[in-house]
Amino acid sequence: MYKVIFADDEAAFRAYFKSVIDWNANGFLICGEAKNGVEALELIERELPDIAFIDINMPYMNGMDLAAKVKDLYPSVFILLVTGHSEFEYARQAVKIGVDDYILKPFDEEELLIALAKVKGSMDKARMERDKTQKERQVWKESFLNLLISNEYAEDNETIKNQMGLFQLQENTLFQVVSVEIDSLHEQWPDSGEIRLRKYIIANLLNDLVHIDGRQYLFNGPENRIISLLQYTEEGGDSRFSAEGYSKLCVLIKRHFGFSVTVGVGTAGSGIAYIRQSYKESVIALRNKISMNLTDVLLYRDISSKAANIGFYPSEMNENLLIHLRLRDEEKIKSTLEEIRNYIRTHQLSGDYIHMIMAGLVSLCLTFIYEIGKSVEEIMPKDFSPFEEITNKPTLEAAFEWISDLYLNVARHSNNVKRSKSGNLLAAAREYIDTNYPDSQLKVEDIAKHFYVQPRYLLKIFKDGLGMSVSDYLFETRMKKAKELLASSQNLRLTHIAESVGYGDPAHFSKSFKRHTGLSPSEYEATRQRG
Repeated sequence: MYKVIFADDEAAFRAYFKSVIDWNANGFLICGEAKNGVEALELIERELPDIAFIDINMPYMNGMDLAAKVKDLYPSVFILLVTGHSEFEYARQAVKIGVDDYILKPFDEEELLIALAKVKGSMDKARMERDKTQKERQVWKESFLNLLISNEYAEDNETIKNQMGLFQLQENTLFQVVSVEIDSLHEQWPDSGEIRLRKYIIANLLNDLVHIDGRQYLFNGPENRIISLLQYTEEGGDSRFSAEGYSKLCVLIKRHFGFSVTVGVGTAGSGIAYIRQSYKESVIALRNKISMNLTDVLLYRDISSKAANIGFYPSEMNENLLIHLRLRDEEKIKSTLEEIRNYIRTHQLSGDYIHMIMAGLVSLCLTFIYEIGKSVEEIMPKDFSPFEEITNKPTLEAAFEWISDLYLNVARHSNNVKRSKSGNLLAAAREYIDTNYPDSQLKVEDIAKHFYVQPRYLLKIFKDGLGMSVSDYLFETRMKKAKELLASSQNLRLTHIAESVGYGDPAHFSKSFKRHTGLSPSEYEATRQRG
């Protein structure tokens, strides 16, 4: 328990202060109150509290003078000035001269808990640094708990059994592991002291927000995660597990501390050996954030069914993307990437499959760099690590924003590569096909004649520039337009669709469409309307 005193000359506020939170439940003991500065100094001398809340405006001795005396006589006491908006500037000055923090009137339960979490984090850190024995014990405890989540448990391991008794872990009870990860940590806080402070704050808030029928063990886990190990005291205690405390943690961290966290929740199971299994599940849950629609608290039981949802990713999307990249068409690059992102979101693919698709997109772009005669080192910064980047993005939107920037950057660099005469002809011929594809009589010879070139030359520049023949490009264009019409929900007749994309015979169109997509036009239309 942390000992708290508060000093304020308003009786109504003193009454409010005592009732605004459940002090005992949150780990604090109110050991006295004072109505002026002189009484407060006597109270502090008598009780030696851990924390003193001091109002700035009090008779006999104001809060600023009292704070200065307390800091001089009892430097270990943490002081939070209580101030109104009109005295805000005084509070800021007080922080500069040694006061630990301030809180503005009127404050509610949430604001008070946040202020206390900050103070507790600082106090715990200071105590840890002062008390070497406690620090060694904490390191020992964390090493033991990390052993439980990282190694397979052997029942004949006497060392582990002895240490379990020291930390009040019971071998055959229910355990559950929750992992908290600070988002984009490697990008935001290279300073280890800054990282430690945030982890202290998270752990202290978890102590205040998470309540179960049993014990919660909080410790620093692998990869800078904060681990919440839950031990239930009675069978079936896990059925009353609530994610509410963890959800509130995410909200408070984002609202008050300027960063965000993600929580992965493993399932509960019996016995010390299950701790490792539950931890692995919590990490799998974290890794699936990219597929979970911006959810901050991810339960393994909710996402485990997704692991089998491999789905089908059409390779033609990547083929179209490469064509647009070769033609330096930035708008179509962006629209195709958006189409891919929407496909992933709509089909609710698993996190692993999403990362595989994104890795394919990155590889496609890097291959194009070599295709235009450049190297990755010429275009990208020295610390360029694309696969680490996409793996660490917290959301699908963030990952695709990064991939879009990558493609547009490469496309703009390729603009500096002088387009040849054949490149200009390719762009013009493609535009001609995009306009005239509804003509069922359109042939390679007609296109070549329009541009006064030999068909063989036109075939060569399509093969060199796009990796396909003129006929293949015309076919791909017609199929793409047909899919757009079928997905438009206009219930168009098959004859009309066939004629619109250059097929005089609906039966020939249906056969070609099924060869291209694996579905008949009616099956494709039904699939689009369902999805």
